[in-house]
Amino acid sequence: MPVVTLYLDRLQRLVGKTSKEKIISAIPFLGLDIEEQTDQYIRVEYSPNRPDYATDFVIAAGLQGLLGIKKGLVKLDVKRGPYQLKADQSVKKVRPYVTAIVAKNGNLDDETIRQLITLQEDLHFGIGRNRKKSSIGIHDLDKVEFPIRYTTATKEHRFVPLGSETEKSISEILQNTEVGIQYGKLLENAESVPIILDAKGNTISFPPIINSALTTVSTSTKNLLVEVTATDKNTAEDTLSVVAATLQNAGFLLTSVQISGANNTTPSLKTKKMSLGVELANKILGLKISSSVISTALKKCRLDALQKRNNISCTIPRFRFDILGPMDLIEEVALGYGIENLKPTLPQSSAVGQKNIVTKQLDLLSKIMVGLGFTEALNSSLVSKNIQYGMTNRDSFGFIQVVESKSQEHTILRDMLLPSLLDTLSRNVHDCCGI
Repeated sequence: MPVVTLYLDRLQRLVGKTSKEKIISAIPFLGLDIEEQTDQYIRVEYSPNRPDYATDFVIAAGLQGLLGIKKGLVKLDVKRGPYQLKADQSVKKVRPYVTAIVAKNGNLDDETIRQLITLQEDLHFGIGRNRKKSSIGIHDLDKVEFPIRYTTATKEHRFVPLGSETEKSISEILQNTEVGIQYGKLLENAESVPIILDAKGNTISFPPIINSALTTVSTSTKNLLVEVTATDKNTAEDTLSVVAATLQNAGFLLTSVQISGANNTTPSLKTKKMSLGVELANKILGLKISSSVISTALKKCRLDALQKRNNISCTIPRFRFDILGPMDLIEEVALGYGIENLKPTLPQSSAVGQKNIVTKQLDLLSKIMVGLGFTEALNSSLVSKNIQYGMTNRDSFGFIQVVESKSQEHTILRDMLLPSLLDTLSRNVHDCCGI
C-alpha cells in the first residue's frame, strides 16, 4: 500500500481553522491509516483506489469536509486556452493516446515538488501499471513553444535528458541510464519511439522513459505543462484528472490544451451524475436516517447531493473514478456520517451458514457419478503452458499468463479442461488401482 508523509504545520495551514490534534484525530476517518507519528509529521497509508490522496493538498480538502470547514463538490475549473497539441498517425503503433493540461500562476516550494514527484510515481506504479499503461510528464510551461507535437523518432534521435548536461541518443538513454534500463523493456521491440516536440523542434519528453532537461521544474517555476501518454484513453484521462485536481488544490489555475490527431481528442474533465436510494443506504448501513442527513454526509465527503423524493442525485468530480456505483456512494455516506457514530450491535437471532442450493445439487451429482463408476479429478485453474498447448499441439494464442510465476506448473490460466484431464490420466494410468 502506498504511503505519504504529511508535515503537520503545512497540513494545518492547508486545512485552516482547526488544531493539529483535530486533524490527526480525523485522518483515520478519511480511510487513511497512520503508520508513523512524530511532532513534525505523520506518515499515512492510503488505498490505491484513491491516488488523489498521494499529496497533502487533496487530503486537506477531504479533512475540510469532515471537519465542517468546507462542504460540497471540489469541481475542476478548467478555462479554455490557446494551447494546442497534435498527435501524428505514427504514434498509433507504439503509444496511441495523449492528453495534456496547463496549470498557471502557482507557487512551488521544495516540499510541493517532492509531493508532485511522489504523486507522479504512485500513479505510474498504480493505474499506470509501471508506466506500461500510462505515464506522466510535468514540465516548465515557459520553456515550451506551442503548438506541440506528439510523434515518433528513431533511436538515433538525440536530446539532453533530465538530470544530464550532455546530449544523448535514445539508444544511449535506454542502455546507459538507470531509468532507461528499468523501463526500456516497454519499447524494446519498437523500431521507432514516442517523443513530444515543441514548435521549435526541441524535445520535451521521451515517454514513458524520461523528460528533457530543457523543461526541468524548479522552485522558480510558476506555470506547468502536464502531459500524459497511454495505451488506453480512459486511463490517460483518469491519470490527468488526478494531477489536475492536485494542482488546482495547490493554487494553480487550470487551462485546457486542445488535443487533435490520431483519434485523440481534448479530455473531458466534467463531473458525472449518479443516483442513490435512501432506502438502500439505510438498509446497508443499518440506520434510519433522513435524505437530508445522507445529503449532508455526502457533501462532507466533497460530493454534491440533491434530494429527489426517495433518491439522492449525486454529482461526482472526474478524479473520483473509484466511485463506480451505489455501494461506493454508501461508503462515502458512512465516512461523512461518521464511522464513530455507527454503533455495533449483535443480530437479534443467531444463524448457521449452509451451502446454497446449486452447491448442494453439484455435490449430489458428484456422488451419483462416482457411484456409477466415474473418477472425479480436481485440477488447478493455473496450469503449465506446455501441458495446455505443447503436449496437445494447440496454438498458444491469447492466453492469460502469470507474471513472475514461482512454479513452471502454474504459468497460465487454463482455457480448456481436456489437457489437464489427459495429464491426470497419463500420471495415473499405471497406478495399482487404475482409472
